Amino acid sequence: MWFTENYDNKASLGLAVKEKLHEEQSPFQKIAFWETEAFGTLLTLDDLVMCSEKDEFVYHEMIVHMSLCTHPKPERVLVIGGGDGGAIREILKHDSVKEAVLCEIDERVVRLSQQFMPSTASQLTDERVALAFEDGFEFLKKFENHFDVIITDSSDPIGPGVALFQEDYYKLVKGALRSGGIMVSQSESPWFYADIMKNMTGAMCNVFSNVETYIAMIPLYPSGLWTMTMASDTHSLSDFDFDRAEKIASQCKYYNPGIHLGSLELPNFVKDIVKNR
Repeated sequence: MWFTENYDNKASLGLAVKEKLHEEQSPFQKIAFWETEAFGTLLTLDDLVMCSEKDEFVYHEMIVHMSLCTHPKPERVLVIGGGDGGAIREILKHDSVKEAVLCEIDERVVRLSQQFMPSTASQLTDERVALAFEDGFEFLKKFENHFDVIITDSSDPIGPGVALFQEDYYKLVKGALRSGGIMVSQSESPWFYADIMKNMTGAMCNVFSNVETYIAMIPLYPSGLWTMTMASDTHSLSDFDFDRAEKIASQCKYYNPGIHLGSLELPNFVKDIVKNR
């Protein structure tokens, strides 16, 4: 048996599967867990790869530590999406964090991840963690000057994820950030989703003074070359706390200070896509 993800009818990813562990249709999407031959347990939403046991650490370490090692003292951190719990796990590696909020629209993703991917969802029961099962766009309207870092760990801009790629959303994020705050979002593949990257980074630039895209190598994401984008009125990712990054790196499989700096060096064709400043 094989699981196949189709990339807009342009290409596809195929994975040999031992068995389908679970599948259900939630009010929002089709959720499935698979036991694969090469990548362990795999989570898919609407037949799109979200994460696997083998390579999830790359995505979660890079979407979290780049910004948290740049912020002088991240105490309150919000994750929009991220129902698998991997981002929360990485956030709690930072001693300064007092509050980590996970806002996931689909509670079933969280509960099933706790069941089928416990290593990823391992920290969701930590006393510093609060879970909110709400629409992220509406959730942000409740906060003003509250969070130090906001991470958009969303699926692709399909279905419930569409609103999280638009300028109105980035304005809400900015309002919910404290002075000196940072936001970061997954920003898709430059090989397959250049238009999405161009539009979202352009929208970020309309809201924030500094926008920086960086790269990570994630085998199961379209093309393997993935991007994430940071936005702030105050900070630049190149000005990070090296000692803190080195300490965090001792608990990581991918992230380290060298990776931090190296990921900011974009191929020329990616520079031509994103609207950063």
